Amino acid sequence: MILSLHGFIFYVVLALGAVTLLAGLVLIWMSRRAKGSAAGETLAPLGGYVSVQRVFRGLLWVTAIAGVVQGALGGILYLQGARAGVGLHYVYGLIVLAAIPVAYVYSDQKQQRRDIIIMTIAAAAIVGAAIRAFATGAP
Repeated sequence: MILSLHGFIFYVVLALGAVTLLAGLVLIWMSRRAKGSAAGETLAPLGGYVSVQRVFRGLLWVTAIAGVVQGALGGILYLQGARAGVGLHYVYGLIVLAAIPVAYVYSDQKQQRRDIIIMTIAAAAIVGAAIRAFATGAP
């Protein structure tokens, strides 16, 4: 039961990570600075920029929560004696679990564009690590 749920949550994490990555890329594209802006300035909202930013933040939260659920299920499986086929599965699982919280720590919450790029890279890391974890998980 837990193993099948752990396998199902993989697809949820992968889908959420991909949608978060796409939203981050759209936000990066929308947040391009106008010519002549000084580095570090707060970006002026463009069209639907604020809406996309809210969606992106929400997706980051949901993706992080899905990663925590996936990690918790994996931990339960490990405690029950189930083992992954390759030891790197645990490393990839930790990346899925920690990518967004670590990226948040590295973002300073002052330079919007820089923070968006950092969080988008975290979403890309989640997608890549989730795929690799799936590939190394079967015993």
